[in-house]
Amino acid sequence: MPRSSLQKSSPETNYRLVISYRGTRFRGWQKQGSSPTIQLEIEQVLSRLWSRPIIIHGSGRTDTGVHALGQIAHFHAPLRFKDTRKLRNALNAYLPDDIRILDVRKVLDDFHSRFSATSKEYEYLLFCREVADPMELNRSWHLRRKLDLSSMKQAAALLLGTHDFASFASNPGYSRETTVRTLHRIQITQKGPRIRIRYHGSGFLYRMVRNLTGALVRVGDGRLNIEEIAKILKAKNRSEAPPPAPAHGLYLVKVHYRK
Repeated sequence: MPRSSLQKSSPETNYRLVISYRGTRFRGWQKQGSSPTIQLEIEQVLSRLWSRPIIIHGSGRTDTGVHALGQIAHFHAPLRFKDTRKLRNALNAYLPDDIRILDVRKVLDDFHSRFSATSKEYEYLLFCREVADPMELNRSWHLRRKLDLSSMKQAAALLLGTHDFASFASNPGYSRETTVRTLHRIQITQKGPRIRIRYHGSGFLYRMVRNLTGALVRVGDGRLNIEEIAKILKAKNRSEAPPPAPAHGLYLVKVHYRK
């Protein structure tokens, strides 16, 4: 038997990426044929660097137009870049300017960007002023009236803890084991016309953050009261809740893992 047939293929290394991107011109994270997506762009560059197909796995999907400050992804490939900074720089040299790899590190083989995650943080940005700011275009949701933050915070408090969030979950097009999730924190802050709503939870359903934001904004502008939010949550029916906030104000901020 030839010597080459006895040689084992080199072991593969598990690489973890921290990714930031502006989602404006992309059809979301997940690969969809030849449509422009974050996953496709990164896989094409990785495949170029390794001269073989490379598949990456993200911590979760983001929709068309949604941004990320700290998306996490991982992939397995033969060890080529011992210095992960060189791999980071090589990726950024070929990726478009609206996708940046912030960090690359080698991790244990059993690390999975999605299944190893313990919680996530999302942020939704609002810009409340009669006249829009062109610098906020595709970065926040423009609202022409001021919002009552006190009422919004009271409504947000009703959503904390473990609940069935079916009323705030859009149909993803695939079956789900459960619509029960745990929200650890909802923080609402304002600076000038900008309002930030930060969500920290064990996990999020399809469009859950956008649906929650849409409801909280209606509380803030007086179209819903706090009691109605409680009834919507209890109904466990998406048709009982208001429309979602637009995608362009949403950011995946951070994914948490066990130490």
